[in-house]
Amino acid sequence: MILSEAQKILADILGPATYDDFFDLIAAEKPLVLLGSSNQRRAQLAGLDPKAALLSGFAKYAQNLTCHIQKATVPPPEAKAVESAEAFAALIREFHQRDYTVRFPDVTELSPELSKFTRALEFVFQNPAGVVVFWSEGGAKAPVHHDEVDVIVIQLVGTKRWFISDATPTLPNQWRGLGETSAVMNSFKTYDVQPGDLLYVPRGTVHTVESISESIHLSIGFVPVTQRDAIIAALDLLSDLDKPLRSNLAPRADHLATGQSAAQIHMQIRQGVEKLKQICQSDLFIRDALNFRRSRMIQQLPKLPVHAMQNVNSVHTKVRHNPLAIAGLFATDDILDFRQPGQQHLIHLGAEASVRFILSRQEFSVSEIPGDVSDDVRIALVNKMLAGGYLEVLH
Repeated sequence: MILSEAQKILADILGPATYDDFFDLIAAEKPLVLLGSSNQRRAQLAGLDPKAALLSGFAKYAQNLTCHIQKATVPPPEAKAVESAEAFAALIREFHQRDYTVRFPDVTELSPELSKFTRALEFVFQNPAGVVVFWSEGGAKAPVHHDEVDVIVIQLVGTKRWFISDATPTLPNQWRGLGETSAVMNSFKTYDVQPGDLLYVPRGTVHTVESISESIHLSIGFVPVTQRDAIIAALDLLSDLDKPLRSNLAPRADHLATGQSAAQIHMQIRQGVEKLKQICQSDLFIRDALNFRRSRMIQQLPKLPVHAMQNVNSVHTKVRHNPLAIAGLFATDDILDFRQPGQQHLIHLGAEASVRFILSRQEFSVSEIPGDVSDDVRIALVNKMLAGGYLEVLH
């Protein structure tokens, strides 16, 4: 996947809102509500039959179900492994009979199109994205709360009524790990959301929902790179270059626990902040810090699927990017640090032009790869990326 493809995927799902309007006016600023637009790409993002797709995933989803309710009067059933789609449907009915909304965590792979949309979000926002599904019966209500992540909601089945606060999003810190946080909502707007409709709710926006009928919706959560993230990235790279930042805090490693050497601890922190301030005068350093952060984020994503072992032995073979392939490339003085989801490859600097070409072209023949390298090296590079799932042979 390259940037232009990721942008097109997002634009298609956001339509009729434009990509630029979303990033200029909406993201992290205010909710976006797209109702009645008949966007078929959105309506079918989880496939033609979302219920069947969810139930067929019983082996993955059943024992990991969670739930919510506005006010519990009876405890929910226990999530548990089941042996069939029918048994899974029966378990979900148990939740619904007690007025609970069922939450399916980690459903990114529910359909190929959903996986691609999620990966496009990760490419553009440069942070991981997660997908959950909420399945409710009519009359089910959620507590009033806000999330610590931005959420794109896409209605798949039925009608759900959303109550969204008019207040400015608070943009809570995700590192606090609070997840959904109960809140009070005063002034709000109400929206009835039907299949194919989209809502974008920035993190820290108070809201609640009520199912008007049986309802299934996607909730895709992510957080754009924040100023805090960028400063941490700069500190991480500086600590690679500056050994004192990697040294113990205080004269002894137990002084922080015992409360000793406070003056020296405070001085070390101030000195570290001053070093960071000085090195961040360099645009090149900031660029490298952000590039390295992006590469690490990509490596932390799940590995790309490799459906069959593929190899090429001719420069005339055509290959293309795996639909979920993204990568980061960080060049040091000694080596090319190439990272793709779940993997890292260290590559000789002499192949830099070749590797950058591979990352920039979604489809190409091995013979097109530039650089002062032999055909054997071109074939070896492609085979390395085929083995890791970054590329696939174009038949």
